[in-house]
Amino acid sequence: MIRHDLSALLASTALAVAVTCAVPGVTLAHDHAVKRGRLVFADHEKPVVRVLDLDSGEVTHSFEMPKANPVFATAEDRRHVVIKTGDDAGTVRILDNGLTFESHGDHEDVDKGEVKLLDLTFKGDRPAHVVSENGWLAIFYDGLRPWEAKSNAKAYVMPLEGLGAAKPEVTEWKGPAPQHGIAIPLGQEQWIISVTKPAYAKGDNQKVSSRPDGYDILDRSKNWARIASFNDTSDPTKSCKEFHGHASLANTHVFGCNQTIAGDERGDGGLLVIAKAADGTWGSRKIAYPDGRRSSTIKAVADGQYMVANYGLKSPYDAFLRIDPKAKALSEADVFAVPGGQATCQYEVSPDAKRVINLTPDGVLRVYDIAPAWKEVATFNAVGNFDCAYGATTPVPSLAIVGDSAFVSDPENGRIREFHLNTLKQGLDIPVDGKPANLAGGGNAG
Repeated sequence: MIRHDLSALLASTALAVAVTCAVPGVTLAHDHAVKRGRLVFADHEKPVVRVLDLDSGEVTHSFEMPKANPVFATAEDRRHVVIKTGDDAGTVRILDNGLTFESHGDHEDVDKGEVKLLDLTFKGDRPAHVVSENGWLAIFYDGLRPWEAKSNAKAYVMPLEGLGAAKPEVTEWKGPAPQHGIAIPLGQEQWIISVTKPAYAKGDNQKVSSRPDGYDILDRSKNWARIASFNDTSDPTKSCKEFHGHASLANTHVFGCNQTIAGDERGDGGLLVIAKAADGTWGSRKIAYPDGRRSSTIKAVADGQYMVANYGLKSPYDAFLRIDPKAKALSEADVFAVPGGQATCQYEVSPDAKRVINLTPDGVLRVYDIAPAWKEVATFNAVGNFDCAYGATTPVPSLAIVGDSAFVSDPENGRIREFHLNTLKQGLDIPVDGKPANLAGGGNAG
């Protein structure tokens, strides 16, 4: 494994900028070193969230948490980090990393403001999906299982602008029953919110999945009035049985539904697409899976052509599925098996939407071209082997994208490592105290 001296790397980066700016005949859109921003990370053992300055390599801020290694989701503004603390009260906090961004075409300027843990605190039973789109943020609470206690689903929704105000605008949507659900901001006060499955809400059959089968589109400004429904399980084009996984491109929304199950009413067989028609009304259609497997997590980057999902029959999934939301059908060419038959484990889509960055259980960071055909283009020995199964008790490395770099935490060795996505070379190798684990990426809530 190649390791680089931190001070030397930081110095060489600054020198490269200075030299380039001084070259005669070279016209640049800026004459200053571009700041790199900050990385928020948790610790496997200590109940603390820390902030790493990527320009100095120093940890500049630390915030106490109720439990070790909370889970992060970064809002679309790349500034606000939602922290699911993991305590019994279901506490969720929001960290303002102080970063603002200004595009200059060939580069993006990063301004570093004050880092602060906002006073906003949310509590409830089983905080789950966090979604940030169209200038809004939604935090969904699933509620307890019906046979455990009375506890309905709910969602807190809020505009990103003004989150730091003394009294931010926060609205609560109250569900009629529990579900493993989702709330998605569409803009213009409209929201997609999943619908509780009646058989699950009833609670007399513990084998019924908490995953919903469909969605309503609601108007927040009209007391959550329903304006469209996609919850007809008799029509595959208007439902999504045992939903899990969502992403959007240009306000076209794709949901992962169950695989085909012969002779079983839970069977589905495709991805549900919800989008606006030419007349402004919301409609839906189905894209069939290319085989008998299903998707789960789905990710996308703005302005990209494709979404990427993990793919398989059951967890751990061992393949990726390329999804063109405009396609009429998917084929085997859209499927890519993870090398060595390994679990997909952790993955992100690159900022230019052309590659998938994948951290596999053997500790290898893999880079794949998505199109025109799936292709592995680079590998790095990022960390040692690890257990990425859900609920693993041993320290688990984390993957996050910040700017044009992938960062991987190494809890066993107390390091955070950088891998440049443009040059496909390793960058910083930063020592930090403790066992750095979960990382907050650049804006993919989940």
